[in-house]
Amino acid sequence: MPVNNPNIFDPPTAEQLDRHLQQHPAVQSGVWQQRGPLLMVVAVAGLALLMIGQPGYALLPLLALLGLMAYLSGQARTAAELQARSVKAWELAMIRRYREALGQAWELLPACRTKPELHGRAVSVIAHVLSELGRDEAAEVAYRHLADRLPPDHPLALRLKLQQATAALTTGRLADGDDLLRRLRSHAETSNDPSLGAAFRMARLVQDVHTGHYADAVEEADDTANALVPLGVEAGYGYALLALCHAMLAEHDPSHEDTERIDLANRAKQYWDKATLLIPPAALVYRYPDLQKVSFANE
Repeated sequence: MPVNNPNIFDPPTAEQLDRHLQQHPAVQSGVWQQRGPLLMVVAVAGLALLMIGQPGYALLPLLALLGLMAYLSGQARTAAELQARSVKAWELAMIRRYREALGQAWELLPACRTKPELHGRAVSVIAHVLSELGRDEAAEVAYRHLADRLPPDHPLALRLKLQQATAALTTGRLADGDDLLRRLRSHAETSNDPSLGAAFRMARLVQDVHTGHYADAVEEADDTANALVPLGVEAGYGYALLALCHAMLAEHDPSHEDTERIDLANRAKQYWDKATLLIPPAALVYRYPDLQKVSFANE
């Protein structure tokens, strides 16, 4: 994946990402690495005690202390730089500069192998960007990588599995997606985290779209729209899919009367307008190409 030239953007395939993650896994720091600075301080203090009464070696503890300070300063500077790079990658993703965000996160993985938290953030950025770009197979690799390293009932693990289910649905693996949603349903419905319930409703909406159950989605449209609010800007994708469901019934379902068709078309436009207040139309269509089937998405 070329990341040095920001004008070239080539998102990794699922195989490329899986290989990159295997080559640069997160590793826990060993006990000696964690206690190294403390042991160095103890060693310098011991050296100072040994040198008491030996004027010829009086500078040795001072030199050792200066060396220790330089080492610790370098470690702190490296940690701060990695933290800043992690924040920058996420910020780039949030302002939709996906090319740079993906490149930053990709290069960050080898550099933060011994810092699992930053490593996980980098993988999260990669997953988010790939999902936004519609590279769902590769995104699923990243989501699975993150979910497998968390306790099964951890709230973040549940959200990642919902993302996995969505990726499976959008890549045509409907049975896998449905199986995951069935297993996650009780967790989502009983959770005190509204964002988890919202993510589940979003995944169910994606399922309705990809299985052609537009009428089911329209029947629960108002409840779904309200449930999506905790997703923030990401709720725009859900509103766009609700617009699609209404438009498909209005334009292609012969069972509705003319007045019902007009009402469905009006509701479709309302949901589309609501979606585009949050996310640009081009980004909506890029993420969900099925939106090209409706007329207002091509205006």
